[in-house]
Amino acid sequence: MTRTGECFPRVSVVIPCYNDGKYLPEAVASVKAQTYPELEIVIVDDHSTAQDTQDILSAMKQAGCTVLTAPEGKKGAAAARNAGIARATGDFILPLDADDKIDPTYIDKAVAAFKADPALVICGCGVRFFGLRGHAFAQPPLTLTALILEDYKLVASCLYRKSDWERVGGYDESLALGKEDMIFWLDLLEAGGGVAVLPEELFFYRIRPRSITAEVRGAPTEREKLTAMYQARPELFHRHTIDFMDALARRRAESARRECLFSWKLLAPVFKMEWFLRQCAKRVLGRA
Repeated sequence: MTRTGECFPRVSVVIPCYNDGKYLPEAVASVKAQTYPELEIVIVDDHSTAQDTQDILSAMKQAGCTVLTAPEGKKGAAAARNAGIARATGDFILPLDADDKIDPTYIDKAVAAFKADPALVICGCGVRFFGLRGHAFAQPPLTLTALILEDYKLVASCLYRKSDWERVGGYDESLALGKEDMIFWLDLLEAGGGVAVLPEELFFYRIRPRSITAEVRGAPTEREKLTAMYQARPELFHRHTIDFMDALARRRAESARRECLFSWKLLAPVFKMEWFLRQCAKRVLGRA
């Protein structure tokens, strides 16, 4: 592919890492394999305690990656990403968790999408799980309402402009339990703008036996995560109360429909047998 004379905005791939040293080389290798030419890799050590992770971080620094440590007193993905993005020199940012990886063409195609549509704010792609499970992540069509209701989930590794990160004040570091990506995407889209989701599966999400969050920091319940998310942006969720109520009503109706279908499938043989026995009885009694 000839690309002479093209202008390439720099893309900074920001990788937070908390005791994920054994996975980090694979994530970094997937970035270095990109077909896009203008990249930098910023790795943020989120106060890792494992020596093997510290050794690998040192090796990554020697290999040319920018490696820094999250500020003292701050911990979690939001704070680590903010620290990395603040140091990043790219026009675009692509967050990548240390245990995930991307297809070699992802950044090239995502930047092309921004060039094709100046109104674009976020560019994601299809997702495939790997590790313990290996299959595509099926999602419904993307709408803002579906995103707010979390029917549609934009994963962490979507491309966006650094200037937009600055515009919204970065990731909300109060969301230490999770959901920081969800709120960040909604903050970016609050003033409007488009979302492109490339149809190809270009992002690979690792399924692990136990996440680092569950293993070390204590696993918050989904209710705790949702409560923190609501408290972070109550006015946003107030505006979509009817959407939530409508979604619940539709789920109840769907549940009732599935229950009815299940009952019919379960009882249909019984009904058929009952009908057959009645016909037999009629024939025996001469009433058929």
